[in-house]
Amino acid sequence: MKSLVIAFFFLCTIPHLQAQQYFEAQYPKVWERAAAYTHAVAEQMPEDQYGFRSAAGAMSFGEQLLHIVDNISFLAGRISGETRLFYNKADRENLSKAQIIDILETANQHVAELISGISSDELHTSTTFKDVEMTHENLFYLLRDHQVHHRGQCLVYMRMVEVNAPPYVGW
Repeated sequence: MKSLVIAFFFLCTIPHLQAQQYFEAQYPKVWERAAAYTHAVAEQMPEDQYGFRSAAGAMSFGEQLLHIVDNISFLAGRISGETRLFYNKADRENLSKAQIIDILETANQHVAELISGISSDELHTSTTFKDVEMTHENLFYLLRDHQVHHRGQCLVYMRMVEVNAPPYVGW
């Protein structure tokens, strides 16, 4: 009976260990590739198009990138316990392309540092986000998904102003 209990416990922990190993082994590179592709998209758009909006009331191209940064500030703060602001929001209308790209790079690097420094216990710590209980690991996936979503909008904006998008960077 004791052997059966031990075997059952071991089988129940395998998926958890595999998920943890995946995150530690794979996710840092996944984040790096996602951040690099967003950087390439930001670089490709001419500075005079950073104010382009797809429609009245929509975020401009530059605002899409700063929105990614704002989300990083918020969600990374949920993970680390300290909110880090990457720019002065009062200055957002006057930021150049180079400044926005630097801000985006700093925010993405901050997430990369959180990923590399997080312990297994912290990774699996639960938190509530928008009335949904999830782990810090889930928040890292949410950070990536949010960036992908707004980068996709940036790619559409580029096509609308007839700027060639950089080649896709896959998984």
